[in-house]
Amino acid sequence: MKEKVLGSLVGVALGDALGMPTEFMTYRAIRDVYGKVQELVAPHKDHYHHPYLTRGQITDDTEQTLALLDALFRHRTLNAEVAAEALVTWATERDVFKSTYLGPSSKKALQRLLDGDNPEQTGFFGTTIGGAMRMLPVALFCMHNPEKTVEVAATVSMPTHGTNLAISGAASMAAGLVESFREGSDKETVIDAACLGAEQGLNYGYPYPGPSISKRIRWALDISNSEQDLENATAALYDYVGVDMVPHEILPVVFALFARPEEPMELLVAAANIGGDTDTIAALLGSLLGAFHGVSVFPESMWREIEAVNKIDLEGYVLQIMQVIDKRRAC
Repeated sequence: MKEKVLGSLVGVALGDALGMPTEFMTYRAIRDVYGKVQELVAPHKDHYHHPYLTRGQITDDTEQTLALLDALFRHRTLNAEVAAEALVTWATERDVFKSTYLGPSSKKALQRLLDGDNPEQTGFFGTTIGGAMRMLPVALFCMHNPEKTVEVAATVSMPTHGTNLAISGAASMAAGLVESFREGSDKETVIDAACLGAEQGLNYGYPYPGPSISKRIRWALDISNSEQDLENATAALYDYVGVDMVPHEILPVVFALFARPEEPMELLVAAANIGGDTDTIAALLGSLLGAFHGVSVFPESMWREIEAVNKIDLEGYVLQIMQVIDKRRAC
């Protein structure tokens, strides 16, 4: 289990850092500028991250995940108040309003949280992927109590992403991760869990019109599986499903890539080169691959470099996570 927990954390950070230099570029532009990103690289001189971020640097995907874990260690529980504290602390310490990677829903909600508004209401207009991208702590917290996964995913999403569409995406990701950690799971059961989580998540939050994430996951799988070649599959997912920062595009793409037969690093590289919100797509996919396969599928030299560049200790986090898991198991 330690290998799977470390794998999930490494997967988030590695996917985030791999996808950062290509974030919000088109499928064609990535190939024109980089050829193919297969290792950690700095953003191109014309990329908006170039003046601020360097090779191996993480963004809000990993930073918020670690901030929520820090809050979990302090409080030994997860709810809207704990999530709000984590996000406000992160925003203040990292001065994120001056960063190039703060999402629109999070930006609006964080300002309201800083103004002292109710964290169960500040995310009522959050419709983007920011809730789903910080679901790894929820999955770890609910690993031995999976029936609570959707409920906890919903309450943790409320401060910034409190619409039922955003919560559906968050619950899908959390449920898929919980199943990925389970001994004896396979890719089909992970997809089933993600689809069920997406359906159940619609029962929470502020009603917002949008497509079914569960049905779009199944549709994306059909599109991806119809292509024998990974490059053609990513091109088809880009063209048909989309890669914008909304859960009904990103979650279907992530699970469609996860379900493919290629090696985990091939899939992670494909996510970093697919276009659109690449850092989030790759971070979410990386967390699933790491939880499912364990840390050994990722090159150690790459994630050690990320630890050094960002001054983080992922193995240190694992030790604290295992303590939380053991205490939850004993309850």
